[in-house]
Amino acid sequence: MKAIRKSDGKVIEVREWRGASDVVYSDLDMNRFYQASDLDFNVEEAEEVTIDGWVAIDEAYGEAFLHEKKPVLKGQPIADSGDYDCVWHSDGKTYLLDAGLFPDMDCESEPRFVTITIKPKKQ
Repeated sequence: MKAIRKSDGKVIEVREWRGASDVVYSDLDMNRFYQASDLDFNVEEAEEVTIDGWVAIDEAYGEAFLHEKKPVLKGQPIADSGDYDCVWHSDGKTYLLDAGLFPDMDCESEPRFVTITIKPKKQ
C-alpha cells in the first residue's frame, strides 16, 4: 500500500505487519520500519512528477526548451531557412516551455540544468 512518510513528504510503498499488540509498517524490502503515526495513508492516486533536464532558449522559435540530454549549439534549424545563430539540439526528449519562465536567459546563455516538479492540486 502507498503512504506518505511524514518526515519528508515522500510517497513510499509499505507493508503492514501485525504484532501481538500493535501494527507496524515496513518498506517492501524491510530495510525500514515505521509506526502508523509516522505515515499518512491519505494518498491520492496521482503523484507528483519530476523532470530533470537542460533548459536552453532557442532563437529560431523564441521559446525555451527543456532537453532530456544536454543540448549542443547547432546553428540553423532543419525545418527553417532563416539565418539563426542560436539553435540548440539534443538527441533526447524535448519539452516546450515559455521563455518567460527564464527571464535571465537568452539564446546565447549556456544551457541550465533544472528540475521541474508537477504536483496534482487538491480541489
